[in-house]
Amino acid sequence: RPLLGTALIWLLFDIVEYGLKQNDAAIFSAAEDGPYSHSILTVAATRMLVIPSLAFAPWLLKQISSKHVQLIGFAGCCVFNVILAIAYEDLKGITVLFDALYVLQLSFQSLPGVSTMAISAEIFPSAVKGTGAAISAASGKIGATVGSYYFTHLKNEGRISQIFWTVTFTSTLALLLTFVLIPNYNGATLSKAEELADAGKTAEARRMLFSGPQDCDPEDEKPSKEAGVEV
Repeated sequence: RPLLGTALIWLLFDIVEYGLKQNDAAIFSAAEDGPYSHSILTVAATRMLVIPSLAFAPWLLKQISSKHVQLIGFAGCCVFNVILAIAYEDLKGITVLFDALYVLQLSFQSLPGVSTMAISAEIFPSAVKGTGAAISAASGKIGATVGSYYFTHLKNEGRISQIFWTVTFTSTLALLLTFVLIPNYNGATLSKAEELADAGKTAEARRMLFSGPQDCDPEDEKPSKEAGVEV
């Protein structure tokens, strides 16, 4: 279940991320025969405006659980992309508003951009941590290939609004999978699951992982004594 969640969600996220990155310039084209250089400048500007969200995402991971960060990110992507999908033709005539909505959806993308990697690196036991993260990342590369190909196909056919519908559908599916397949955990949860996994209790470790944030076990703080010889 955890591996299925991290692999599928990373795949879906990379469909969106790489699909949009490959076609940003076409999406921003003011007109079919408009100057391509203008679109490139717009892409550069939007990337600069997204930088604050890239800094905010790691900070937010320290304030709330990785699962909640991911849910917020995909929810934001759903909201802003459905607006862009429904009103694309009208919004294209209002450049500032269109660009603002696009930057907002890119900013929300930054959250799962961080959480997909963080969750895959954290939730698996040490014995299979590298394998779980690698499989999840490889799944993401499959998504990147699919997204790049399909979004480019839509762009070549002039179906730009369909790109936003695809992002909306993909983000919604990733949101639902996060609800179902990703645990809500904290450091204590991971420690207890790790102990169970080390003891060979795989099923119990998995149940612990999905049992929610745990209270830290109080440990007696005893002053450490250094062994030494007084002379």
